[in-house]
Amino acid sequence: MGKKIKFWELVLMNMSALYGIRWIARSTSDSFGLGLGSIVTWVIFMFIFFIPQAFMCGELSATYNTDGGVSDWVKDAYGTKWGFMISWLRWTSILFWFGGFLTFLMINVSYMIGRPDLADSKSFVLILSLIVIWFLSWASVKGMTFGKIFTNTGSLGSMIPTVLLIVLSFTAIVFLQKAPSASVYTIETLTPKLNPMSLVGISGIIFAYTGAEIVACYVTEMENPKKNFPRAIVISALMVCGLYVLGSIAITMLLPTSEIQATTGILDALVRASELLGIPGIFVQLVAAGIAMATIGALILYISFPIKMLFGNAEPGLFPEKFTKNNEHGIPEKAIWFQAVLITIILGAVALLPGVDVIYNVLVMMTSLSCLFPCVLLFMAYINFKKTKNYDNQTFVMTKNKKLAIALGYMELIVCLIAIVLTALPIMPTLKDNIIYELELVGGSIVVIAAGFYIWKKSGLKNEKVSIERRELPDEE
Repeated sequence: MGKKIKFWELVLMNMSALYGIRWIARSTSDSFGLGLGSIVTWVIFMFIFFIPQAFMCGELSATYNTDGGVSDWVKDAYGTKWGFMISWLRWTSILFWFGGFLTFLMINVSYMIGRPDLADSKSFVLILSLIVIWFLSWASVKGMTFGKIFTNTGSLGSMIPTVLLIVLSFTAIVFLQKAPSASVYTIETLTPKLNPMSLVGISGIIFAYTGAEIVACYVTEMENPKKNFPRAIVISALMVCGLYVLGSIAITMLLPTSEIQATTGILDALVRASELLGIPGIFVQLVAAGIAMATIGALILYISFPIKMLFGNAEPGLFPEKFTKNNEHGIPEKAIWFQAVLITIILGAVALLPGVDVIYNVLVMMTSLSCLFPCVLLFMAYINFKKTKNYDNQTFVMTKNKKLAIALGYMELIVCLIAIVLTALPIMPTLKDNIIYELELVGGSIVVIAAGFYIWKKSGLKNEKVSIERRELPDEE
């Protein structure tokens, strides 16, 4: 038996998988966000969405003897067709995610080189994004051994800047009182306002809390999982939520919510804190470099992994052989180039929107919408599991009360469906922009889903139920 994962190791893994500094500025911005209402909303959805989701994924992972995760859980409940749709929707969501992450990267690069004005240049962001994605695609098909430099050193690229933001903000505003707070915190101001912008902001927070299945697969590798897994989930959730809440307070003490942009908000706040404390401007450039390195690390990790999962392990007949054939480095080379073409098209399409901040937010929402559809199937699979299976002596179970477990499954499903609807609300300032926005967001999602069903239908494969083997593990005390 291999080495067991320790309690704090799983906590840190969970934090790395869930936390992203870019969500602080996006959630607190009046544009595409909740303003001060985000501070309370982070706490609410930690309890009603993330923690139950993590426990459900942990229970499924502990029950089924598979490394396929959500795809296999859905296959067991609804068949191979829907397992394929999980993989398809995850891969297509990565395409939109690349666009948003590349935009975020270029903005940090502009601050890193001391030219924050370039962050508002669509040409700069678009051209440099295309150069990076095509270079990373080329490097990926060659094996990309240099990638470890970024993935190893960039893992703390979100947490350290957040801690710096919190420390500098509270030092300047609270302890040294270099300036009054840019925001006033009362019950009224902290209550989320229900308007189209804030509702879209809520959907963004729900999306930020997805991904529990990534770490849940390690539940059976823990020491005493029945005791340690729920503790690790709750503690990591509290720590992630704490970073979001304190980070949101820190940024709104330095900048009014009306001036916070999703793209540049964190760096603008650090610039403001540095000015108040007399810290040289190179400090912000170094922080931007750290965030940029972390972003590159994430891009490198995801450039080939989803491709290998979808094309490299696809059932025979689903895709042309040229897409599934691996090169000498074990990479489906043609699929990588195809992915680069699609990302180029997406970046070119959103360039029609006004301004870099709008482009970034739309790409984030397109990612959210694509990622939330698999979550719907995940929660449906969990409900099906609780209704139809009767496993005793599981390594981990969310609750022994089956009716409560099913009710929580339906609650998660409803929250997820509401988030999908909220994401698609028209929020652009003009009719023309709203038409472009809805065509790209809603129209793009319809095309993606329809394409997945078309590929399956064309393959001639039948939707067959797959009975996934149950884990047979000792019940640890």
